[in-house]
Amino acid sequence: IPLPDVPDAPSCRGNRDGVIDRAEVIFAPGVEVRYRINPPGTQARVDARGTVRADGTRAWDFRDTTGTTTTLSLLDARTQWFAARFPTAQYAARLDPRASNLGVYRATDTAIELLGVAGAAEAEGTLVRYGTPVELLRFPLRVGAMWSVESTTVESMVQNTPVASRDRYDVTVDARGEVRLTELTFADAVRVRVEAAQRFPAGPGVRRIQYLWMVECYGEAARMTSLDNEVNP
Repeated sequence: IPLPDVPDAPSCRGNRDGVIDRAEVIFAPGVEVRYRINPPGTQARVDARGTVRADGTRAWDFRDTTGTTTTLSLLDARTQWFAARFPTAQYAARLDPRASNLGVYRATDTAIELLGVAGAAEAEGTLVRYGTPVELLRFPLRVGAMWSVESTTVESMVQNTPVASRDRYDVTVDARGEVRLTELTFADAVRVRVEAAQRFPAGPGVRRIQYLWMVECYGEAARMTSLDNEVNP
């Protein structure tokens, strides 16, 4: 993961205590990260439980080399077309490696907040703003931590169509253990479960479950995303 050559570049040294503090997560615009993902139009067979070890922690094996490699960049939100609509945003990144829409974020001393969603280009006609920022990560991250956030979209458009929704995020740090990647093995990661539910004024809503494996200094090492409307963790 090459860090950009900028003044006052961030540095990080983890202590492997099973707790991820805010100082142990770096968000630097310009960083590029390479993900291996299952190909478009396919579903990956996954094991969310992993292997339970004698000490009660778990191990998850992500060494499967099938799929495609995608490089994602952490963008400086202040230089994007939507900067004026998100004056406090710091960076933007794809919500999903296979889609162009960007999540727009702010990093505070205690949390990483999702402020909304924007298309990669203004011509796509997508801009969704939350009335209340959504704390996707709240520090410190330790097993047992949980929180819920509800927010309503404000003056929002998706592909030039007005939209409105009330979204709820239930977040739980629910496990700790080893994450095995093809290149590296992280002996001490924590898993964050994000259950998101969108409710619309008319029509059915959408539910989705994500698991994020977070590692000191490296940030997100792996992710599982459920099919739409999954309710069983």
